[in-house]
Amino acid sequence: MRPKFDADAAKRIGDAVREIEAKTSAELVVDIRARSGSYAHADARFAATLTLVSLVALVFMPWTVPPIAVPFDAVIVYLGAIVVSRRIEIVRRLFTRQRERLQAVRTHAAALFHDRGIANTADETGVLLYASLLERRVEVLADRGVLQRVAPNEWNALLDELHVDRPLDPYAVIAAIRTLGAILERDVPAAAENVDELPSAPEIQLT
Repeated sequence: MRPKFDADAAKRIGDAVREIEAKTSAELVVDIRARSGSYAHADARFAATLTLVSLVALVFMPWTVPPIAVPFDAVIVYLGAIVVSRRIEIVRRLFTRQRERLQAVRTHAAALFHDRGIANTADETGVLLYASLLERRVEVLADRGVLQRVAPNEWNALLDELHVDRPLDPYAVIAAIRTLGAILERDVPAAAENVDELPSAPEIQLT
């Protein structure tokens, strides 16, 4: 069973952030979400597909059913498929394109970067590490105070490493934090007065 993002996992992630921030002036914020969009269109695609299959089955099965059963069958299958799709993440992944999922993650991460005040730190050194579980995607956004100090090629290589499509659990998130922390400690070292401007505890929403 995949480790869950419970209170113990939240504490370990928060400890990893505090460990990094003790050695860098960057303000690292971690946000973990179950998904980056409603994916209602994926639910509808899955439901429509199953409904079509059920109607074809009614037409070609060897016994006769009352005509009134056809619309009832379509409604029941469609609604049931919606419920199934909302509960099983693999269905939503199968009925969306990768481009749709990546766009949802990027849009949500960009909104969080501003909504959580990461773009408003005194030295413009805010960094967001955003993990979206359904999409299996880690997205990192950094303010100009960080981007001006790190080598662009190394930063892009780091992003490529973190963007690898893989199931996300607390261990994967902590590993991503430490990978990011290594470059922040080197290129954005802690100042004499290392003020903690943003919360170190991760924000976790799994509903």
